[in-house]
Amino acid sequence: MQNKGLVRVFAFLFTVVSIYQLSFTYITWKTEQDAKVYAENKIPEAEDDRVAKVAVEEARYLDSLRNVEIYPFLKYTYGESKERELNRGLDLKGGINVILQVSVRDILEGIANNSRDPVFNQALDLADEKQKSSGDTYVESFFEAFSEV
Repeated sequence: MQNKGLVRVFAFLFTVVSIYQLSFTYITWKTEQDAKVYAENKIPEAEDDRVAKVAVEEARYLDSLRNVEIYPFLKYTYGESKERELNRGLDLKGGINVILQVSVRDILEGIANNSRDPVFNQALDLADEKQKSSGDTYVESFFEAFSEV
């Protein structure tokens, strides 16, 4: 523990630098919240397509602040602060949902090497029709249709 003072100095410096970097994120977030409130108050509740109009008004408000100093002590504009803020990943911004939908018909056709066998293709078409009214899986509908054909 001979370097206890040195560790404390580095911990303090690291804390100061972290707060400085996070301050840009906070300042821009606060400005964007103000823009959202301004836009929501400007557009009446009963307005048609209100969500889109609020988004346009919010963007217009933020664009008007692009060259206005918003950082109180260091005299950074909104644009400069926006460039310096920490990048947040999609998980911190609200995320993104991706759904992969697999077409079982395409898989069956691929397994059969895109067979031109009329019985096979007729069974696929019949399985498509059964899927519209059935709660069974596509494979079950296909096997029933194949046995019927």
